[in-house]
Amino acid sequence: MRTPLVLLSARLLDPVSGAFLPDTALAVSDGRIASLGDDRDIRALAGPSTTVIDLKGAVVTPGLVDGHLHPVSGAELTHGLDLSGCTDLESVREALAREVRRLAPGAWLHGWGLDPNAFGDRPVESAALAPVLDGVPAFLLLFDAHSALASERALELAGVDGPRRFDQAAEVVCDDAGRPTGLLLEDAACELVERVAPQPTREERRARLATTLRAMAAAGLTGGHAMDANGDSLAFYAELDAAGELPLRLRVAPWCQPGTDAAGLRALIDGQGAGGTLWRTAGVKLFMDGTIDNGTAWLERPDCHGESTHAFWPDPDAYTRVIGELHAAGVPTATHAIGDAAVRHALDAVEKAQADGRRGVRHRIEHIETVPDDTLRRFAQLGVIASMQPTHCCDFTRAPTTPTTGHAAWARSVPPVPGAAGT
Repeated sequence: MRTPLVLLSARLLDPVSGAFLPDTALAVSDGRIASLGDDRDIRALAGPSTTVIDLKGAVVTPGLVDGHLHPVSGAELTHGLDLSGCTDLESVREALAREVRRLAPGAWLHGWGLDPNAFGDRPVESAALAPVLDGVPAFLLLFDAHSALASERALELAGVDGPRRFDQAAEVVCDDAGRPTGLLLEDAACELVERVAPQPTREERRARLATTLRAMAAAGLTGGHAMDANGDSLAFYAELDAAGELPLRLRVAPWCQPGTDAAGLRALIDGQGAGGTLWRTAGVKLFMDGTIDNGTAWLERPDCHGESTHAFWPDPDAYTRVIGELHAAGVPTATHAIGDAAVRHALDAVEKAQADGRRGVRHRIEHIETVPDDTLRRFAQLGVIASMQPTHCCDFTRAPTTPTTGHAAWARSVPPVPGAAGT
């Protein structure tokens, strides 16, 4: 048996018990751990071509698999000015002013990670940033990646001068006079401005993705569930895999958005199983709502601003029909659902789909930030996977005196994080 890798003087963590094993060394063969033992016994398995590493007491853990990644869109969205460290409006303005001074005349300013809490009691609108963005086309992605601020010049270049209608629950937020405030909610509204801004080349986008994936691998990830596969995503994965540049295994779920017709749904079904050595298309990603922060979640009761009252699918029954068709075809789904009404409807859709008697298709619900006790029990009853990301609802937030969702919803938020807002 060929042994390409031997690790010595290690502390080996048992993934089941969380305790350290008595063994101090391991040998790898055919991509798997072939032997465990002490340093002397395992070293004896090494051959002339074996890589032998003395870890000097370092911890060896099983490879980490992230249950919810956005490698392609994440690599594309997190370019430009990082605003995530700005905690108040003054620090945002200072960061923008420094960036503006570096820009060539007429160049676009791209920013990301903007925390809405930085605006304090002021509305989240571009007027608050006008002193430093006068005449500058700027597109600033908010930290939730479901909303953005566009400067007055950016809106002008995009021809956005009033409200718009969309197939999904997106919005160009306008004032009482019908003028855009700069706040764009959800992808369809953001794309109005994004598509007129300068775009990176395909080569630049692929390079950004490769860099992002290498950083993920360096952080300990050996696999992940990629929740975006749009545009060139699948082609990028295939190219990187063929070139030996895909550093982790990926299970990829393309999106199904409101307005997807029969042909689009059939294409999603027919595309299942496509892939390469380290990646495979397996499942479909859907959205039942947006985020609590920007008022696009779907709550059973409005938040303290009277928002978060609608589903992302203008016709929730259309979502239910899509889940039914995917289930009947044996395709697992992953649904973004943050508000309690969204979670309940997603579970209802799975229950209706299962009524055809077909079992063995595993469905997931992502994020689940608010959920009543009676809804929580249904996950086990229906065999639905609860895919929660602990930091999803508490990064970049502060604890308000009265949580946005109201005290009743806050009490049943998942997970309850002391000192963090229910986002």
